[in-house]
Amino acid sequence: MREKPLILIADDAEDFREIISAKIAAAGFDFALAKNAEEVIQKSAEILPDLILMDIKMPPGPSGVEAALSIRGNPKTKDINVVFLTNAGDPWPGIAGDKQAISRGLGMQGYFDKGDDLNMLVEKIKESFSAAPKQEAPQEPRQEAQQASQ
Repeated sequence: MREKPLILIADDAEDFREIISAKIAAAGFDFALAKNAEEVIQKSAEILPDLILMDIKMPPGPSGVEAALSIRGNPKTKDINVVFLTNAGDPWPGIAGDKQAISRGLGMQGYFDKGDDLNMLVEKIKESFSAAPKQEAPQEPRQEAQQASQ
């Protein structure tokens, strides 16, 4: 088990990767970076992050949506939470509706606009990890149970 949650940041814009990784590190999280869809798919299977923050549009190659669906389709990575990040005004042309609802309908944790306050994103991440059920350490067998089995 990790000491700190690991967040994989996937974005084709180097300056945004630097900004968000600095915020994530300052908040006490570990992070890894990916610059395109192929890299995020590969790294997610290698490092099994606790959360992926992924841009929707990462040219060239597959989109963030395609990468996220690939991650969901892999039995090894299917349970990793993914939050879409974008500054695209209309990330899903031709699909009307709430961006959060569309993201969740695709099986993702949610959606965050890069133009929004990144401190709010970090706070939401902190809340999600503090709300997650903690795994308890295995209990030592009780003395009576040990004696009964002898």
